[in-house]
Amino acid sequence: MRSWVTGLIISAVLATPSMGRGESKNAAVQLDTVVVTAAAESPDYRTGDVDAAVTPASVTIIEREDFEGKTESLAEVIEQTVGVQVRQSGGLGSFSSVSLRGSSSDQVLVFLDGVLLNEASGGGVDLSSIALSDVAAIEIYRGTSPINFGKGSIGGAVNIRTRRTREGLGAAVSAGYGSFDARKLGGFINHKPGAWDYLLSADYLGSQNDYDILNDNGTAYNSDDDRWEPRRNAGFDQYNLLGKIGFDLSDTRRVELVDQYFDKEQELPAWNNSAAVGATFDARRNIATVQFIADDLTDFHLNTRTRVTHAWKREEYNDRGGHIGLSEQHSIYTTNRWTGDVYGEWVTDRNTLGVFAEASREAYESEDRLGRANPMDAERDSITLGLQDTVFLMGDRLILSPAIRYTWIRDDLSGDASVWGAEMAGQSRETDHFSPQIGLVHQVFDGVKFKTNLARYVREPAFYELFGDRGFLVGNSDLSAEKGINFDIGAEIDRQWDGPWLQGLSAGVAYFRTDADDLITQVYNARGIGKSVNVSEAEIQGVEARFSLDFLNYFQLAVNATWQDPENRSGVGAFNGKNLPGRFETAYRGRLAARFRGWKAHLEYIREEDMFYDAANLLPAEDKKEINAGISRLLNVGTKNASSLLISLEGRNLGDDLYEDFNGYPQPGRSWFCTVKYTF
Repeated sequence: MRSWVTGLIISAVLATPSMGRGESKNAAVQLDTVVVTAAAESPDYRTGDVDAAVTPASVTIIEREDFEGKTESLAEVIEQTVGVQVRQSGGLGSFSSVSLRGSSSDQVLVFLDGVLLNEASGGGVDLSSIALSDVAAIEIYRGTSPINFGKGSIGGAVNIRTRRTREGLGAAVSAGYGSFDARKLGGFINHKPGAWDYLLSADYLGSQNDYDILNDNGTAYNSDDDRWEPRRNAGFDQYNLLGKIGFDLSDTRRVELVDQYFDKEQELPAWNNSAAVGATFDARRNIATVQFIADDLTDFHLNTRTRVTHAWKREEYNDRGGHIGLSEQHSIYTTNRWTGDVYGEWVTDRNTLGVFAEASREAYESEDRLGRANPMDAERDSITLGLQDTVFLMGDRLILSPAIRYTWIRDDLSGDASVWGAEMAGQSRETDHFSPQIGLVHQVFDGVKFKTNLARYVREPAFYELFGDRGFLVGNSDLSAEKGINFDIGAEIDRQWDGPWLQGLSAGVAYFRTDADDLITQVYNARGIGKSVNVSEAEIQGVEARFSLDFLNYFQLAVNATWQDPENRSGVGAFNGKNLPGRFETAYRGRLAARFRGWKAHLEYIREEDMFYDAANLLPAEDKKEINAGISRLLNVGTKNASSLLISLEGRNLGDDLYEDFNGYPQPGRSWFCTVKYTF
């Protein structure tokens, strides 16, 4: 890494005065609009979880209470965080991907309870395939990610923590309805009478998504043939089931079985909104995990978590008319992945040493229902090892976290040589690499923290980037692995008061930079067909800032802002100095919320500017401007207020702004949704 980075870290450490570890463990840390307490103090904390109070990573944790009872999708909730960009291909239930600090969606790792959802087949994780009803908290790590998750990535990580069993018996049912025939049903039960416990959550979500769009008939510069018409063939139905059963062998031993099933049937609209389109995409996924937690082993206070996971996914893409992609296609894609991992931590008064080891085997198979070829069969074996030490210095006011990862990957490729390429069919690809990182947290004063991180990451190209996918992407078998170095430095202020005017202040600012070689990015043509290409050199740098103020006991004002320069520095004349496609330059979000005696209300404004669909920056996207609002009422019902009724009404895009995250795939205009939830 350039010497300026090393010098900046050293000078920052030396310049800052001397956080007591006890203070950091007990103090509340407020990030964005969410209060995050030290993980070790949380009743839900388990071995393998990240201690938010001591991690140097730029992390935001969104708790369930911030989206309870709403119909917002996971993508919409994550989008509220500074430094985060979410792109959707349409309305509710459409493909949604996340970008952190100017990264691509493939560069962001998404975990479900620490189990990796990203696959060798690639394409980024579709956030719409994760039901919000199962979520207890969302952890967003921008840039650097802790060793607890094993793998790391250039963009960072998102960990979705599902609900966990609690003492006693509890249950809830909910229903909702809204614009474009959007409907929602859900139920939940939790029971822990003693050592045994179980949890079951089920829900349904669907929509016709027949919102009005302005169709320009492919003639952007001729408005004479423009017409308003409903979005065609964009509906979906999805079902989700989460089950957990656990047994506490003792106070420090627990075994748990978790199974998460997801089923989605989705229609795919054409870029020209043709009424003749009948393309569909159906997906089924099941993730089963058995885990054993054993804490306080031996006299060395060793805590361990051991897991075995099987993930299965089946996707069926049917475009027999060739309306979506470049030609007719009807294919089935099946992925099976077995993973075994062990995490251990040795806790002392002066440090916490964490070790992670994982072995995984993933098999990807495809079937061409048109009988023309068997284009994509591949297997990927991988081993990941990680070591991280969290060291407490200077009276625990300084926390230093060096870490290193080792990853070994072997790909075995087979299938039709005309698709893979003669030089790749039947061949193997093997690679390994080390990824070191270091982070620092320094409590300068009470409630004031300084943080900085430096890390190196490598990402192998996914199968879809190498060989194309479902008519949306053209393959490029010449892709190289992308390599990146992340750096960030910033400060956070979090203070609480008991006064009548001010109750809390949270603010933070951070500078971030990524220097990437052979960056893999997607470029799209006017029809929305993309291709993955290497950018020989890219530089993404920017500043993210957040501010949150609690005042007058009932109000909160939160403002986020991100400024970034995602620059292509490949040296290619047409692209050099241009913005990387799919990344905005500036984003702003303001939110005013109020609560009073069971009532809650909010008003928010979102603006994202200066994004291009293509590498040459010839296809600019319209600036996104969105106004959202909502109101809810919580009523205590039943004897001794043992039950509650939550009624929520939301309005999105109240300004009826037209916007497309992906070229040719418009999002809805003004919409509303009402939800009723009964908890008992």
